[in-house]
Amino acid sequence: MAPIRAWRISGSICLGIALGIGAWILLPWPPPVSFRALADRLPRPGFAMSGGAIRGGGVETPEQRPVRILFVGDVMLDREVANRMRRANDPAYPFRALPEGWIASFDYAVGNLEGPVTDRRRPPEKSIDFLFDPSVIPTLQEQGFDAFSQANNHTLDQGAIGYEDSVRRLRKAGFLVFGHQVDDGLVALATTTIHGTRLAFLGFNMTDNSLNRMQATQAIATAKEQADVVIAFMHWGTEYRSRPDASSMQTARWLVETGVDVIIGGHPHWAQGFSTYDGKPIAWSLGNFIFDQDWSAQTRAGLAVALTISKPLASNFSYLTLEPIPIRIDQSRPRILEGEARAERLEEIARLSDEGLRDQIRAGKMEF
Repeated sequence: MAPIRAWRISGSICLGIALGIGAWILLPWPPPVSFRALADRLPRPGFAMSGGAIRGGGVETPEQRPVRILFVGDVMLDREVANRMRRANDPAYPFRALPEGWIASFDYAVGNLEGPVTDRRRPPEKSIDFLFDPSVIPTLQEQGFDAFSQANNHTLDQGAIGYEDSVRRLRKAGFLVFGHQVDDGLVALATTTIHGTRLAFLGFNMTDNSLNRMQATQAIATAKEQADVVIAFMHWGTEYRSRPDASSMQTARWLVETGVDVIIGGHPHWAQGFSTYDGKPIAWSLGNFIFDQDWSAQTRAGLAVALTISKPLASNFSYLTLEPIPIRIDQSRPRILEGEARAERLEEIARLSDEGLRDQIRAGKMEF
């Protein structure tokens, strides 16, 4: 019986193939729309872009579409900023000059939180000592922030207990927190996945000590294992200067050579320019975002940056764009510049940047 059963099976297969071919011949050509729709859903060939920005290929999926990340500079919510919030009886006072929902309109929003969020105050050990009341947390949530670096020179203003309390409160509220004032090890690292792209954030503070490269190497290596794109949020440089110092430039080169893909800087309280090293973007300093340093045009002229990451499916490379967003801070409230004021500010930033990036900065977008 086995040969008969095999013959019947083979005959059924042949009949099915014949019917399929006959139907294909009788169908109208070109094929109907439903066939074309099916073809559109098939994978497309891989592709490559000149310069090695993207290699490999695939189709963009809903889970791996471009990621748009907002970075802002120093967020300080103590001192006169807190006084202004109290006088206005408005916890969202610092954000009132921004378009409603602007921060939340990005896929992800990251800032440098220039101090601990805690109620565990200790006697001041230095002249400038910050503590942010925990009541600010709901406002930060409502505005649309997702992550904060605590790698800066004010993280330990209330000691280790204040720092640990701050991290605990922020994480409980749903924020990604990374970085430390003096530890450059794995505490510097936090990871997340957005639209299928794995991101690693590293926070390093160089204002108290030079970077501990042994610790940082371990953190970067771990980040590379866990992420598609590694972003270092640096606290470095010399305060009230328009250009990066030699230590920052040397460190930036080392970071890129060690595996960092994007560098965002802060601490000088002045916005600085942009550079590129080995094809990787460097924003030297975003300056202030929310602060009470009203005394000069430079401390009131901040900079936000929009980073867009496009990572094709099954690719080991990402295509990056950076958009500088000039802001003006008025009574601790950042406002996005537009029109002629925006153009003038972009021209100033362009002059502080690498020559090869200047025209792109003037146009409002850099590609890497």
